[in-house]
Amino acid sequence: MEKNIEEKNTENISFISKSEQFIENNQKLIISSIAAVLVVVLAIFGINKFVSQPRQEKANEAIFAAEQYFAQGDYNAALYGDSTSNDKYSVGLLQVIDKYGSTKAGKRAKYEAGICFLHLGKYQEALKYMDKYNGKDQLTPVFNEMMKGDAEAEQGNTAAAIKHYEKAANMDKNPITAPFALFKAGVCYLMSDNNAKAIECFKSVKNDYPESSLFAEMDGFIAYAEAK
Repeated sequence: MEKNIEEKNTENISFISKSEQFIENNQKLIISSIAAVLVVVLAIFGINKFVSQPRQEKANEAIFAAEQYFAQGDYNAALYGDSTSNDKYSVGLLQVIDKYGSTKAGKRAKYEAGICFLHLGKYQEALKYMDKYNGKDQLTPVFNEMMKGDAEAEQGNTAAAIKHYEKAANMDKNPITAPFALFKAGVCYLMSDNNAKAIECFKSVKNDYPESSLFAEMDGFIAYAEAK
């Protein structure tokens, strides 16, 4: 037993010795590797502190006036800025996108630009910016998908609109967005003379989302689709 313990201790000592020898022989390599890791960490920290954060702040300043116009429903000024303003920050969403597109404000500007173009009846431009938007929150990606459907529907592309509406309905089955997406899909199916699918959508709103503000209207739409 004592012999086994002694042998085990000898093995441990040997391992430690070999480890120490390895470190001694490769000390320069190890130190340079640690230094390289520190350089990368410090570089990331520096980029975030001295580049990313100031850039985010400038983007937030740049978008402020445009979002004021957006909230007021002045979509032209929101998109292009106000050339009559003396405010140096009175630039439009499109300029914010060009200069700060990768920032949070720039990404938000893409979403809002899509809405602006949709309201102005410029549907291809609306789709262009909606396609560029990649939100990470729960609701805006769903709204963005629904608005793609609106832009396609306004151009008479009902098949494309239905795809967007159905995708939006399945992205987040909440009582706020899902029933509206299903309802819009149902209307497009009616326009395409696919009454069976229209009824399916309307019944889904009625049965799956009784808390929706659309609930009370579904019987009328179901009856219309069945008689059509």
